[in-house]
Amino acid sequence: MRTMRCIVMLLLGAAAASIAGNSRAASFDCAKAATPTEHAICEHPQLSQLDDQAAGLYYSLISGGTAVKNGSVAEVRSSQQQFLARRDACGADYQCLIGAYTDQIMFLKAAAGEGM
Repeated sequence: MRTMRCIVMLLLGAAAASIAGNSRAASFDCAKAATPTEHAICEHPQLSQLDDQAAGLYYSLISGGTAVKNGSVAEVRSSQQQFLARRDACGADYQCLIGAYTDQIMFLKAAAGEGM
């Protein structure tokens, strides 16, 4: 009986962790998603993954965790502002969002000197 309770508690804990984990995209809380773009990112695992990658690269570059080898931190910040405007203009258009994220990730990787 005690073993059964432990198993049930573990399963409930795993389910709760799974639900909590799904409410978070890379750079924002999906429970607070307000725009069509944010909803699309939260609904599509690939977009969420790209959001995670882009945010990680960006924050690493501006925080000095990764050296900006091509360009400057100011250029990275400016590119991010342009990217966010482009991304948000996509609304919920999946292909548009994929393109915006892919281009920004390529820019950020180039700024970090990756792939050269």
